[in-house]
Amino acid sequence: MSNETLAAPPIPQPVVPVAPPLKLKELAALLVKQYDFHEGLYDLMLEFRIGVGSSGPTDAERLPSAMVSIGAVGLTRATQAGPTTVDAAEVNPAPAKPAKRRKRKD
Repeated sequence: MSNETLAAPPIPQPVVPVAPPLKLKELAALLVKQYDFHEGLYDLMLEFRIGVGSSGPTDAERLPSAMVSIGAVGLTRATQAGPTTVDAAEVNPAPAKPAKRRKRKD
């Protein structure tokens, strides 16, 4: 018997966010700013991808299954305000235009 001890498998560490997670409305506001929209109502859009197959803990226990993932995030125009709707004029107002200077008549 050798004196070597078997190393214990690493203990999985919980996933810790680097900053507080964003609410859906906050994410929509960030996208409005990213796309530089200054007017209109927008809702967050998620593109879901669905895969199907069979899975289970063992081959004998396989059952029809579906897996869902998020493939993309974007914005859609909203016709009316909802709980996660963002008004671009509020979250990303258009920059103020500088006042025109008048030419002086001498």
